[in-house]
Amino acid sequence: MTIPAGVKKIWGDAFKGCKNLTNVTIPAGVTEIERSAFSGCKKLTIHAPAGSAAEQYAKKYKIPFEAI
Repeated sequence: MTIPAGVKKIWGDAFKGCKNLTNVTIPAGVTEIERSAFSGCKKLTIHAPAGSAAEQYAKKYKIPFEAI
């Protein structure tokens, strides 16, 4: 899944419990991701620019991350 350009925030529970979500690409324009946005997504890898809010979120919540 790719989050569209122009999105600034990913709200809490947006993808909560999406057990089959394996990859999400988050653009640099996303500057805020609420804590529970991806809770329960146990197979998830986040793809985003290095140094982005998405990378910080991935590190904080121990979600695999790949820089793009």
